[in-house]
Amino acid sequence: MQALHRLAIPLASLTALGLLASDLYLPAIPVMAAELGASIPSAQATMALFMAALALSQLAWGWAADHCGDRRTIMAGTALLGGGSLVCALAPGIDWMLAGRLLQGLGAGAATVAVPALIRRRFNEADAVKALAMVAMAESTIPALGPVAGAAIVLYADWRTTFWLIAAMSLLLLPLVARIVGRAPHASPAAAPTRRGYAPLLRNRLYLRYAMSYALMFGALLMYVASAPVLVTHALGLGIEAFAILQICGVLAFMAGATAAVRLVKRLGQQWLVRSGTLLQFLAGAGLMGMALAGLTGMHGLVVLAVLAALFCAGLGLRGPATMGGALHAAGDDAGKGAGLLMFLAFACVAAATQLVAPFLHHGLLPLGALLFTMVTASALLLPRSI
Repeated sequence: MQALHRLAIPLASLTALGLLASDLYLPAIPVMAAELGASIPSAQATMALFMAALALSQLAWGWAADHCGDRRTIMAGTALLGGGSLVCALAPGIDWMLAGRLLQGLGAGAATVAVPALIRRRFNEADAVKALAMVAMAESTIPALGPVAGAAIVLYADWRTTFWLIAAMSLLLLPLVARIVGRAPHASPAAAPTRRGYAPLLRNRLYLRYAMSYALMFGALLMYVASAPVLVTHALGLGIEAFAILQICGVLAFMAGATAAVRLVKRLGQQWLVRSGTLLQFLAGAGLMGMALAGLTGMHGLVVLAVLAALFCAGLGLRGPATMGGALHAAGDDAGKGAGLLMFLAFACVAAATQLVAPFLHHGLLPLGALLFTMVTASALLLPRSI
């Protein structure tokens, strides 16, 4: 257990740092745009570019993790994240800021791929679920609190401080992670990763079922998060403070689910975790559609939506690590590429679902509820019968 925590906690911090870089600066966008002489749409493009780089980097880092080693991949990504943060902190104009955000996104992608692959290689299946749950808790909690921390920073310091902070934390984590991860043992020829790229994974039905199930679940969550601010103000008729309440409820529920997964995986098994989490998400999706049809608004609607969000996020905490672990186990010796393809599919689902539901948000909760319910149902149907 000590070995698990000694490795998982720094790696969780590293993956969380990469995702924190995505939104820590968001409250400073208006001030940043004014100082750099850029329009608000140009400043907002820094977020879109980061996410695009993060998504596209998954496949490249997955290949690197298998062929260059987890340690080198993590070190390179952390250095790139720190370097990109320095470019952003020193940017004299919006063009330099965009370049820095591109580097940040590329660097952040390394940890999201290499860390799950490293965990899969270092631990047995049950301990891997525990370690992945720790990583998932950090990945969900710290980025969710990023805009709050960013707002506090902007109140008392220059907006560039947000980027200096990411750069400093990257440089501090670099030697720590290098020492803890160490050099991975040399693979035997029989265990060497395949040189045929992603083709074997695309033919691996078990892997694809796990990966698509995870991607649909992940995409449904982030589609809801991206749509919630608009729905809270338009569908429920409340202020943006209501969105903060929903976010806090979701984060706490996810942490509770992930903590339960860590404690229960050996006693009840992965199959129980996945099925229980899937049931909670199914109930949340059905409840959201029922809420939309009932036309609940105002504070009553907020209370119901908070409960449904908590159910969905608790379900993700229960089944998310086990589903990801199942995909990486099915990937076998190609765990790095398996993690890369899985996260690429997940980010692609986020982009597609968010874009698909966006034109219909002015119709209220029903379009979002219908799409979320469809994605959760498809995610459940894709799961193998025996987990």
